[in-house]
Amino acid sequence: MSDDHTYKMTTRVLRPMFVGVDIEDMEEFEVTSSPDWWPDAPTGKFSPQTLSVAASGSCFILSFFKAADSLRVKAENVEVVAEGVMIQDGPIWRFGEMRLDVKVHISPDENKDKIERAIDLAHKSCPIANSLKCPTRLDYEIIVE
Repeated sequence: MSDDHTYKMTTRVLRPMFVGVDIEDMEEFEVTSSPDWWPDAPTGKFSPQTLSVAASGSCFILSFFKAADSLRVKAENVEVVAEGVMIQDGPIWRFGEMRLDVKVHISPDENKDKIERAIDLAHKSCPIANSLKCPTRLDYEIIVE
């Protein structure tokens, strides 16, 4: 048996410049261009770019929880401000860098060294960061509460 994980969804045109994303057991949602790509794009909608940045930030948090669990430490809260920087590479646009500004809140009882190791493990093991062509830069702060 393979250890591969497969994720499948269906996308379709809903109307010009709007794509429906249908993932099994979820409600279909709309994706359209961001206004910097299509000036007439409505605000308040997902774009492929915003979904990529959201995937990067949320994947780090979930990877952190997995790493922290393996090290037997806990965080009270984890916050990530994720920022994707698009660059023009000749005729092609792509992310040149993904930036994650992470704040990990812990109780005074937690082992700060293990929390730092969990942050490092999460950064190294995040499937989204490992799949991106661009580097993911990580800055973090551990806040003892």
